[in-house]
Amino acid sequence: MLLQVCLLTLSIIVLYYGAEFALDSSEIVGRYFGLSPLVIGLLIVGFGTSLPEFFVSQLACWRGHPEIALGNIVGSNIANLFLILGISGTITTLFILRREITLQFFIHIILTLLLIGILQYGKLNLITLGVMLVFFGGYLWHTFHEMKKQRGHLAEEHDVEEKIDFKIVAKLFLGFTLLYGGGELLVSSGSALGKLFGISSYIISAIFIAFGTSFPELVTALIACVKKKNTDLITGNIIGSNIFNVAFVLGGLGFYDVKIEQKFHVEMYLLGAAALFLMALPLIKKNFGRPAGLLFLGSYVFVVFHWIS
Repeated sequence: MLLQVCLLTLSIIVLYYGAEFALDSSEIVGRYFGLSPLVIGLLIVGFGTSLPEFFVSQLACWRGHPEIALGNIVGSNIANLFLILGISGTITTLFILRREITLQFFIHIILTLLLIGILQYGKLNLITLGVMLVFFGGYLWHTFHEMKKQRGHLAEEHDVEEKIDFKIVAKLFLGFTLLYGGGELLVSSGSALGKLFGISSYIISAIFIAFGTSFPELVTALIACVKKKNTDLITGNIIGSNIFNVAFVLGGLGFYDVKIEQKFHVEMYLLGAAALFLMALPLIKKNFGRPAGLLFLGSYVFVVFHWIS
């Protein structure tokens, strides 16, 4: 058992450094192309911090553990929203009243409805893969369209350009490699620990593995809060990561023809309520501050106790 605990701890450390390397280099690439903090958070950082979920879920399904993949994706989205957004809102006010962020919240509602529909459908197959590909394609088109509009404006504001050299590219690929290795360790040690303690693989993945794969998002949010960075980066990271988790990671599992046996009633209610709550805040001209952050943190504690019980 001690060996598996050590391997699980090691996997989280490897995932952390993999995400750090990938994120640092990705942000430089984003600034090089003149992207706004929101687009960097949505596209580059959101994709980068979703790589652990991607590798873990693919490896889990490949090894015949789809419950780990599902627990990882659903648990990670819940951790992103309620834990990470909750902590961020408690530390600093997230300014969400701009049109671009409101639009992202609307896209997030559509994504949440798709996720609930797939969980109710009870299967991950080529049909769900096709639906997610259409949504993901539309999302990328919209993001790149916004990126083109912002690039000219940002180019006028910033005179200093980032430079991309071999070290940046090497750091990016090293980060991806560490993410793969960390995902491999996380799946094997998480499955072994679940069997040792008689805990279902879904619970292990929803709480511990999801926290491990959401660790990059947490670190990114905390660093942005402490260093007083643009809060668009935090919001974009969380929303973008959730979109990649469902549309890219969950959608990609349709190749394995997975039957969903776990019931997700509480998770669906919470994710739906959170999506509506975030959409309602801009409509009533309220930013995401400490009261909302504490509410979200309390919701995360509730769902963890629900999983354990």
